[in-house]
Amino acid sequence: MGEEAVMRAVILIGHGSRAAGADDDMEKIAAGLRAKLGGIVATCRMSGRGIPFDEAFDQCVRQGAKSVIVLPYFLHFGVHLREDIPEMLREAVAKHPEVRLVLGRHLGYDDILVSLVEKRIEESMEFRDVRELSPAPIDCHPGEPGGDSRLE
Repeated sequence: MGEEAVMRAVILIGHGSRAAGADDDMEKIAAGLRAKLGGIVATCRMSGRGIPFDEAFDQCVRQGAKSVIVLPYFLHFGVHLREDIPEMLREAVAKHPEVRLVLGRHLGYDDILVSLVEKRIEESMEFRDVRELSPAPIDCHPGEPGGDSRLE
């Protein structure tokens, strides 16, 4: 791992959830980024399970990061992105003036998402009618092993 990779960190910040496993997909993305980019790739949540932003940021700084890019793991440009996250970042960086802290773009719109949604539509054509599903709560994503949404 090169010095440049260690000096830069990426933090994915998600909404968070009280439900166990709800953020597993973000963790998989982080693991993929670690494998591809090397260096420090951390995750945090606005609420719920997992560590809060200030703790993730402090960990990155302790690991030697001099530049941190915070990438909001959000599709929509709502209140969290307009107000809450920028305020959290300002508070955290005030404690570490030696670190460059950048608020990156949220996931938002990208042509790749159109292809992903098209893929999900095709996959969903094999799923059962909602009236045939087990009563809530649903404990896994539709179509995943252990789920009951695919037609037999």
